[in-house]
Amino acid sequence: MKAAVQGRKDCVTALLLAGADLQAVDHVKGKTARDWAAFTGRFETSVRIRSLLRRPRAEQFSSRYLPQWPALAELVAKALSPKSRGERLAEKIRSAFTFRIPHDPREDGVMDHMVRMTTCLASPFVATACQTICPDSPPEVGKRRLSVPEILKEYPADQEPEEETSSCSSAGGSSCDGQAVSEIRLMSTYRPVTGLRSFLPWRLLWRNSVFPGEQIPQIKLSKPSSPPARKERRHRSRDKNLLEPPKWRYKELKEEKRAAEEAAGGKKKKGKKKP
Repeated sequence: MKAAVQGRKDCVTALLLAGADLQAVDHVKGKTARDWAAFTGRFETSVRIRSLLRRPRAEQFSSRYLPQWPALAELVAKALSPKSRGERLAEKIRSAFTFRIPHDPREDGVMDHMVRMTTCLASPFVATACQTICPDSPPEVGKRRLSVPEILKEYPADQEPEEETSSCSSAGGSSCDGQAVSEIRLMSTYRPVTGLRSFLPWRLLWRNSVFPGEQIPQIKLSKPSSPPARKERRHRSRDKNLLEPPKWRYKELKEEKRAAEEAAGGKKKKGKKKP
């Protein structure tokens, strides 16, 4: 509700896909997060919530997703179909008197298909960088997602592959999202990673692709030898009722220059009197 009131649409999306309840009501006004977004005039947040409810499941993160655009065949057939002279003339007139105004991409259009293609599990950008433990359980609005430590506790790596497959196929076993999932794929060669290595991606844990055949260079930070310069504090008079005249920097420099010139002039006079 707070994110909806403040208009943070990305935060609202992350919370909803993590299992936040959209139907939750506050005890004072009795409004949901969607009502608060409309009440405070957060139009973009309302549109984001509406689009998430229209398509609550991220199908591209599932192993059953087919990287195909359903509207492609219809558009190709429409473009290749023969047109009469009247249709071509009407299309030219329409294109001549139509203003090109920038607008948001269409829903289920080319941009949406490109985003799904580049973020799906079969995409080369994702397949070479990471791998999922639960490919049959994509994120969904209102479905709680367990964190990585909870998933590792739920499926420890000490079990053998046969025990893992039997435990995953059992009906009483819990799923990665807190609901029943029929099939869960786990890596049999996984070993628990602790310490700072747990923050590294899988490709850097098992194979060093940046420096192949060499160790990862270690970076050591050393403290500066000299402490940072501090500003000199000027001592003020003890009596707070008295005002001190301001000390201007340019006047101090002028006085120092004059004193240096007088000192140089006095030295010259002394040198002349000696002979």
